[in-house]
Amino acid sequence: MNPEKQQYSKVKTRIEGMARIASSVHTPLLFRNSEALNQRHPASDLDECKIPECLKVYLTELDRKLDMLLQLQSMKQFEDSYPIKLEIREISGEGITFETESDISKNTVLEAVLVLEQLPLKMSGAKGMVTPAASEGLWHLSFENIREHDLETIIQFVFSEQRELIRSHKLL
Repeated sequence: MNPEKQQYSKVKTRIEGMARIASSVHTPLLFRNSEALNQRHPASDLDECKIPECLKVYLTELDRKLDMLLQLQSMKQFEDSYPIKLEIREISGEGITFETESDISKNTVLEAVLVLEQLPLKMSGAKGMVTPAASEGLWHLSFENIREHDLETIIQFVFSEQRELIRSHKLL
């Protein structure tokens, strides 16, 4: 094991993903997540306008719903570009363990797009080499090519899932 490699927490999950076979882990990723779109705050733009507060709320909500509709419409394009369906069973900043009905083999290079949240749509992409996982029928994809923003989004997702798991155990 590489001593310089960072260790990440992992969590069991059941989220969807999509993948495509790639020629190399070193080529640029096809998936691009627009960080600027997720950070837009139209309500702050409306603060300078002299319109009633209820209209500002209405316009902000309308903008949010239109963003969701556009994201859902773009899912068809993702399905065309990423034909391999993944069911992710475990996730960390290091990689994913998944199952798929598609035929893949050891050392196949995949570019995967993970659907971390459905509404609002939150996705991350990464490339890596596939190896068989310890459990029968499961595969492991180690992230070898991932953008910093996508890695941060995955780490936030894992942290959020761990917090939710701790809360649910406290209620038992």
